[in-house]
Amino acid sequence: MLLNSIKAAKPEVKGIITCGSVHSPQSPIVAKVCSDNHVPCIIGIGGNITNLSKTIQTHKSLEVSKKVGAEIRVVSKLGYDKTMMPFVELIAKELNYEIIKFGINLNEYPSAIIDAIANQVQNIPDHLNNLIVPCGSGITFAGILVGIKRFNKKIDNIFVIQISGYDRTKSINEILHKFGIEARYKFFIDYIYEYTKKCRISIASGFDLSVIYEAKAFQYFTNNKSILGIKDTDKSLFWVIGNNNFLYV
Repeated sequence: MLLNSIKAAKPEVKGIITCGSVHSPQSPIVAKVCSDNHVPCIIGIGGNITNLSKTIQTHKSLEVSKKVGAEIRVVSKLGYDKTMMPFVELIAKELNYEIIKFGINLNEYPSAIIDAIANQVQNIPDHLNNLIVPCGSGITFAGILVGIKRFNKKIDNIFVIQISGYDRTKSINEILHKFGIEARYKFFIDYIYEYTKKCRISIASGFDLSVIYEAKAFQYFTNNKSILGIKDTDKSLFWVIGNNNFLYV
């Protein structure tokens, strides 16, 4: 939806450029969407990189991005978003490319991002005692709340479990404000794991949770059900986006 929105708003755009950590899952996501739509794509990275080929080979996100046709460029000596972005902006201006920012351009194209998530809420039961949602950036959770309102789902308690000690409540509430929604939810922060630390949980045969996101939140949920006030007899749903664990092998 985001790429379609960009094409509609800026038909003159020749390609897409994004930047991020060498570990970032955003890079292969953007690269694959561009590949499927035959749009040129550049992935910007930062760091004191002297051998780009070796760096690509040793980081799965970059390897996958290159495999689907993206160009990988070292744009700065540091791999921080604020450091890389000025160089990315220069490249975008020179080539007439659109920038996909960290968080997928939520401010510029809010409906393109949030609607895709909100529409998934149609698939959940109409009534639940508890909905438990893992939280990284907060965008998915905000989209779920929009969907709950849009499809009139009745949920007694909505829990969001923020991984790795971050607090995204400000970002979540800002997104909800854009859509005119006031939602009540219970926010909990898990401080056990650093972001890059992996947590491995399989909830069924062949059904592994994301080692970076869902597994950490699921462990927090299962270890703290009594604190959260969740009973085993409740009708509860744990929201799973799906894993990209192959990027972290």
